[in-house]
Amino acid sequence: MWDRNVMSSCELVEDRLFFVTVACKPRNSPSFHYFGVDHDWTLDGCKLFDTPYFGPSNLAGIYRFCCLVNTKLHMVPASKKIVMYTTAEDDLESTKKRTRAIFLCGAFAVCQLNMSAEEAYQAMERQFRPNSVMFYCDINGNKSHDLNILDCLKGFEKAISRGFFSFEDFDLNRYEEDEKAFDSNWIVPGKILAMSDPQRRNEVKASRFAKLRKHFRQNGVKTVVRLNRDDNMIKYGLVYDARCFTANGFAHSDQYFEDGGIPTKAIVKRFTRILDHCEGAVAIHCRAGLGRTGTLIACYLIKQYKFSAAEAVGWLRICRPGSVSSLQHCFLEHKQEAIQRGYTEDLTLEDLSETMRKNFNIMALAPRKDEKVA
Repeated sequence: MWDRNVMSSCELVEDRLFFVTVACKPRNSPSFHYFGVDHDWTLDGCKLFDTPYFGPSNLAGIYRFCCLVNTKLHMVPASKKIVMYTTAEDDLESTKKRTRAIFLCGAFAVCQLNMSAEEAYQAMERQFRPNSVMFYCDINGNKSHDLNILDCLKGFEKAISRGFFSFEDFDLNRYEEDEKAFDSNWIVPGKILAMSDPQRRNEVKASRFAKLRKHFRQNGVKTVVRLNRDDNMIKYGLVYDARCFTANGFAHSDQYFEDGGIPTKAIVKRFTRILDHCEGAVAIHCRAGLGRTGTLIACYLIKQYKFSAAEAVGWLRICRPGSVSSLQHCFLEHKQEAIQRGYTEDLTLEDLSETMRKNFNIMALAPRKDEKVA
């Protein structure tokens, strides 16, 4: 018999694993083992604490959660039901926690139980009110074109089907070490590496480029694509010389476009050509490696790997939290079909603004000069 505080339940593994919403924290009993992750922010994986960003847990958080649940399934006696719970409170922080708990549970169902994103979400959706979870927002705090839990789960599912993530092969230490040492994340392992500008940190010295080149060689990176120039000069007073790479056997390509902006058709085509013809991996960066970098990579995911715009943004934020601003996401949604066809029309910010003004408040999403945008 369920604890009287359980308001609704979702069975994920028959008679063994459940997801529930509760009025208050339940107590373990001979029949039930309850656990919650509402206060465990190590499963979030987001290091953007100085921003209003809210997105799905990253790969490290998903991996840790799956390990946690697998351990409980192995260690808790088979006679007990294992129940993950989240609260029904309606304040902002509780809503964020509930959204994260639902996403993590769905990600476990997708990568460990072989459920589709739709199946997992629909099973849990019956257990909570639609307005009791949040849409995700970008690094500036803007709602990201209604990006939701299901979009991100679909992106995760598609990435698994394309071989971008395998629970058995995922190296947690390497993922976190690369993030800490080089502020880099693989979006397509062995093919597309997103990172921040090597000179973004004030303490950068020549030795950093030597370490970065060594890191690239160890991981098969052959080409570096730089998307920023003027904004880096204004912010940090310097732009690195491409010969840091070209003199050491790496190809280097500059594809500049405005900070917080969207790429032109020509840039997207050149970027696609670089990826298609590079025999190794390509490292892409702007200043922070989030907005411009994520947007251009999303175009390639849509064109080459058949992601939808929402799935591409969801997967990027799972790999590299903070990727793609709301304006850039809006651009991807609006131009998704054109990108899939091979960019048959110019992709300009002016075109997007005029077309979307009636049903999407572009001006409200446009970044201010003092806001943080990649």
